[in-house]
Amino acid sequence: MIADDERIALFNSPTRVMKAERLLRKAGLPCRMIPAPRQVAEGCALALRFAIDNQAAIFSELTAAGLTPRRLYGKQGNELIVLPLATGD
Repeated sequence: MIADDERIALFNSPTRVMKAERLLRKAGLPCRMIPAPRQVAEGCALALRFAIDNQAAIFSELTAAGLTPRRLYGKQGNELIVLPLATGD
């Protein structure tokens, strides 16, 4: 599970998750590749976890590189909820 102040981004393939992580780390943006939670994994077993505070910068980097996530999740109570793919939180 993720913390209340984190987001999970899902991509179309493991390759895209790995590319996104490399790109963000090179840009100095903290993130971590994690196993996608079972309840949200849709064809890709990996996800990218990052802090809400970094969301705008992360989406800016990903969009510029053509690596926009397929879905974005946040935590509400004990549930993961789909969030709009936007640069702010």
